Amino acid sequence: MSAYPAKQHLARTAANLGAAAGVIYLRGGETLVHPDSDTEYDFHQDSNFFYLSGVREPGFAAAYDIGSGTAILFAPHVSADEAVWVGAPPSLDELRATYGFDQAHYAHDAAAVLAALRPATVFTLPHHRVDALADVLRAAAHDAERLLPAVHEARVFKDDAEIEIMRRANRISADAHVALMREIRAGASEAAVRGRFVGLVLAAGCSYEAYGSIAAGGRNAAVLHYTKNNQPLAAADLVLVDAGGSLDGYASDITRTWPVGPAFTPECRAIYQIVLDMQRAVLAACAPHRQWRDMHLLANRVAAEGLLRLGILRGDVDQIMDHHVVACFMPHGIGHLIGIDTHDVGGYPPGAARSDKPGLRYLRASREMLPRMAFTVEPGLYFVDAILADAKSDPALARFIDFDVVAAYRSVGGVRIEDNIVITESGHDNLTVCPKEIADLEAIRAAAYQ
Repeated sequence: MSAYPAKQHLARTAANLGAAAGVIYLRGGETLVHPDSDTEYDFHQDSNFFYLSGVREPGFAAAYDIGSGTAILFAPHVSADEAVWVGAPPSLDELRATYGFDQAHYAHDAAAVLAALRPATVFTLPHHRVDALADVLRAAAHDAERLLPAVHEARVFKDDAEIEIMRRANRISADAHVALMREIRAGASEAAVRGRFVGLVLAAGCSYEAYGSIAAGGRNAAVLHYTKNNQPLAAADLVLVDAGGSLDGYASDITRTWPVGPAFTPECRAIYQIVLDMQRAVLAACAPHRQWRDMHLLANRVAAEGLLRLGILRGDVDQIMDHHVVACFMPHGIGHLIGIDTHDVGGYPPGAARSDKPGLRYLRASREMLPRMAFTVEPGLYFVDAILADAKSDPALARFIDFDVVAAYRSVGGVRIEDNIVITESGHDNLTVCPKEIADLEAIRAAAYQ
């Protein structure tokens, strides 16, 4: 296995800083213990530190000398008593080779090592402690502002190794989604759906869920971040499963919605088809130098046209768009950047303005799409009682909505379909290979009852 490309990630971040000299210093996360217990919280490494080091264990630090291009890793010392519980640590040479650093030292030597570099400026992240560098910082300027946007922008663009890990994470997670489609029957609980998914992705090599899995049956799917996952599934319902595993530090984020019974009801099928049309249109348009905001607006237009055909909306499609009526049924953005974090950083580059318009205000990204950016594409339609009640009381919106027709579709709850893509030089690469066509889903579901 090749070394983690820590040095390349550090160099990319340093280039974004625009500094010819100085030292980048980073601290990894530490373990935390539940109060009044000897049980630790599950440890998840600081995402920026992981990107710049590849280290997922606690207690590490790292530095990068910008002038010489020297990458330095600082490891915690593990005593013999500690090794009984956590195992013998790798040697410093093994750590250096594993993560691609030029040097490796113990953490208690960090101040002396950095002092020898005589940096004019030390760049740190705003939330990282620098008490260990007190002596160094007496002789150097301390910049805790410029590094964060520099590393965020570096993380936006995925290298080949990152893309391959994300592809594998998607494959593992897609296989787990398909297993659920083949196995789950009416009467099973949402908890069984979530538990089966988590078990499958962990068994296939993922370290943990990339986020709290959503297994929402029927009306529960109208709650966007539903995580109670504790209700039985009824045959007439849809189940929305939004779940992904994290592999080697990188997230997948897949949503599939399918009938609990062997086939879609007419109402569920109609709404599902509109959401599928929304995703098809956006995926066809995803290419470099297009604006992510325009992908959201495209999805809204396709939704408006579909809801007009069903009679849920009425009036002129352009006026519906101008009044942001579709936000009553899709109150979230079309997707977000994805990488180390499920909702990854860099969605709004410095200076990018956020909209206050319905729907658009929830966009997690608004920037030009460029090669090697990774996005989720996740259109959805939901029947949220509180949002619809507000719309009904607002004459500017209510004139576009037939609430009697809405009532006939309320039991659908919500539908979302989500894939993960990487922008390429000529279009995009869809990392998510998982059934979503109605005929394919119904064939799988019918077989589950045979």
